Amino acid sequence: MKYLKNINPYEPVAMGDMVKHTGNKIASKSLIDNGNTEIRFFSFGEGESIDKEYYTMETLFCVLQGSVKILYRDSDEVVLNEGEMIALESGINYGIEALTDAKLFNVLVKV
Repeated sequence: MKYLKNINPYEPVAMGDMVKHTGNKIASKSLIDNGNTEIRFFSFGEGESIDKEYYTMETLFCVLQGSVKILYRDSDEVVLNEGEMIALESGINYGIEALTDAKLFNVLVKV
């Protein structure tokens, strides 16, 4: 495959099975990361987090299992539960905190 990686063509895969964490570590798997588009799957243990970072790309988070808190800008936050998604504008800081064991994927698109 020319652009996608870590996935086999023509083979169905459950999205929740794309990545699994072990212990207190966050696991991730990238399907594409070419500077214009990123698609990543994450698996978090409860209480694990990714600190806020500045992102120049528009972002979409989709929660596959569990609950997470998205922290953005200076002090804004939103809780996402299984089956929910949220879009974030480019040019902001954001981070993620797992409220339960959780799996999600995110899509980042260069503006």
